[in-house]
Amino acid sequence: MARQFSCAQRAASCDILWRMRAKVVIAAALLLGLVAWDFAAATTFVGDDYLFLAFARLEPNPLLAFTRDMHGGEYYRPLSMLLWWMLNRVGQGAEWPFALAGFLLHAGSAALLVALGRGVGFSFRVSLTAGALFLVAPAEREAALWFSANTDLLATLATLAALVCLLRASRGWQVASVGLAALAYFSKETALVLPALGVAAKFAVSVDPSRRRPAAENAEGSGERTEFFRACIVPVFPHMAVAGGYLIVRSTVLRGLGGTNDPVAPWWGRGLQVAGGLVHAVTAYAPLPKALAWLVGGSVLLVAGVFAVRARGRAWFPVLWTLLTLLLLPAAGWVVGARYFYLPAVGLMLMLALAADTRGVAAVIAAVSLLAVMGVGSTAARVDEVRHYRAVLAAAREVVAKGAQAGQTIFLMRNAVKDLDLALKLTSPTGRLPQPLLVIPDVPASFVWMPDALAERARFLLARPPLPPKGAYRFGGQHIMGLARREEAPDLDEVLARLPEIRFIELVTDGRGQVTGRDLTDSRR
Repeated sequence: MARQFSCAQRAASCDILWRMRAKVVIAAALLLGLVAWDFAAATTFVGDDYLFLAFARLEPNPLLAFTRDMHGGEYYRPLSMLLWWMLNRVGQGAEWPFALAGFLLHAGSAALLVALGRGVGFSFRVSLTAGALFLVAPAEREAALWFSANTDLLATLATLAALVCLLRASRGWQVASVGLAALAYFSKETALVLPALGVAAKFAVSVDPSRRRPAAENAEGSGERTEFFRACIVPVFPHMAVAGGYLIVRSTVLRGLGGTNDPVAPWWGRGLQVAGGLVHAVTAYAPLPKALAWLVGGSVLLVAGVFAVRARGRAWFPVLWTLLTLLLLPAAGWVVGARYFYLPAVGLMLMLALAADTRGVAAVIAAVSLLAVMGVGSTAARVDEVRHYRAVLAAAREVVAKGAQAGQTIFLMRNAVKDLDLALKLTSPTGRLPQPLLVIPDVPASFVWMPDALAERARFLLARPPLPPKGAYRFGGQHIMGLARREEAPDLDEVLARLPEIRFIELVTDGRGQVTGRDLTDSRR
């Protein structure tokens, strides 16, 4: 009788467990479908994407990015460049491989966050909640939707994977962890915080009471320090060595530390940018007004921090993660954009998950639902932006193609978009925009694919100091150069004197969202 009752209990327990797993699978599928819609509806090449696309289209050998400075001394991210080159070949220039890669990288980072949470000792519910929050959070989705941010996505994915492997016991996992760390470093330099994150993760495991050695073995402070060194620091020595090797390679290729000639914000300005990035990592940059975004995001982080501290245990780990991953960001000089906070968001989402878990299942569901709804609003705003962006490109392409057929070669575009010259030349059908052509948008610090025939005459249009620092990106022997910043741009009289054949085009948007190009040259002269 007792045996039959025990079997019945096990059967009931298995049935409950199966139902719970089924609910988790269904919820995960719904969230993945919701996020996948973003990548299907709200992605396109935009802004800095065209710099990477120029490399992918013009450079015949992508492996040169590992050994040669093609980026004007600005940065060294060869793994991301290689991915761009491969995706461009796979899709023959289409956008869908980039959208699919962004989705897979983002979903993979969310899954690895769950694995990391479990690895350092958080409960399954907290870890799963953190992964779900990271997946649906509007700012992280916004970063993943921008193809240029795959540097941050690659670095985050490889960093999380390296740490998950580091927490495993076998030698094979340790070797894999070091290899993944190398991938993270060669994706973006912000991954250099990985060894410090590894120490934090190993320490979080070491403070687990079920894994600690008897108190007698660690009674003295020196014994505890020795144990900490052996258990938490020694395992990341190989990661530190690989980081050192990466820095040597990077400085050799760039012949220095690298960096941009962009204006640098003051220290207090960068402090505000970092604070704003943390707030917007919860609320995104659209569609909420700035004041409301600061109020909502700041309140959520404050409340989450209070509840997370009350939870005790490993509440320090997500806070430390966030602080460590912020350390290198001020080196950028101007820390604006969701992609900068993609790796710090791992800590933020763990903290939010821990806080929600202290209030029960209802709070967990509410937190995930709230971020998912805000993500839908952010995506809707992004869809409108993408639609308008494509309309601008179409109108500009039509007017420039018509002008090129009439023998016109230089165009100044009003109401344009950044890097319009690159966008038109890299996405137009072969033959529609014959060289030499130069399209100058009214967006400061845009980049152009400079034709050799116009290089000398158009030199006065370029930025001083140059963008990038060494004057040009060089892809396949072609020169991609930065135009003057707004305060440095030449006046109209100088432009007309040096480039008398220039055509002035205004892009006009009507009430229905349609964009047309108007030639205003005659009225300008």
